[in-house]
Amino acid sequence: MKSPVQTIVITITCLFIGVVIGSLMTPVNETDDAASYLIQLQSDITEDLQRLDTDLALAAYAFGEIGLEGETTREILLSLSQRHPAIIDCTTVSPDGIILAAEPPAYHTAEGVDVSHQQATRHILTTKRPMMSGIIPVAEGMEAVFIGAPVFSHGDGTTPEGQFIGFSSIVFHPDVFLEGIVRPVMADTPYTVTIVDTDGRVLYDTDPDQIGLPLDDPAYTPFPELIALVTRVTEERQGKGTYSFRGETKEAIWTTVGLHGEEWRVAVVRVVG
Repeated sequence: MKSPVQTIVITITCLFIGVVIGSLMTPVNETDDAASYLIQLQSDITEDLQRLDTDLALAAYAFGEIGLEGETTREILLSLSQRHPAIIDCTTVSPDGIILAAEPPAYHTAEGVDVSHQQATRHILTTKRPMMSGIIPVAEGMEAVFIGAPVFSHGDGTTPEGQFIGFSSIVFHPDVFLEGIVRPVMADTPYTVTIVDTDGRVLYDTDPDQIGLPLDDPAYTPFPELIALVTRVTEERQGKGTYSFRGETKEAIWTTVGLHGEEWRVAVVRVVG
């Protein structure tokens, strides 16, 4: 005959096993699952943007000593351009908005181009503060995003210390940058990812055919629920909503990443009907 203590131990053990088995058989809440992926993407994108920004800031500091032109400057620009596969080129720009140097050599043709008319260029020349642009036409002959860092002289006898002498930039493809982050996180999951800027333009999508499309593109006109949700997304830094698109009902949760005041909305999406 079992003692009362043995009976209690057996009962507790059975209850524990039942709880464990029950937890294993209960499906993970899909909303919580999507949220965990979203948090991971937010962290990874932020980290990689900050890494680009730090690398550029260090280069800009060096240019404050050696200047915006010359062989050593080109060597630093070339090394910087090789830090990430999304980078198109790296440049130095004069206080008048003229590109002085661009690396790699394939983009030497951008040198001498006046970019002072661009709103993003005017912003950094006026504020003399670091910035990230939206997606814009660039001198390299395509649309891209750039991160800019002001350059201040270290003082060389002719230029006073602390004088603004121009800026340096990293010009990059946002879709390539984001693909390298999103793919390893979302591989083998039932979710898709859409990332838009605050104008509603698609910077990245699991469906490559949607990359680059603005919110008013004819491809979206037949789907007013989608347009309404993306409008919300551009206005709200985080949230959750549903919409219909191409015969499916989808649920999206989103949050925000950004750098120097430029914001991107990151959404994890799943089919719900």
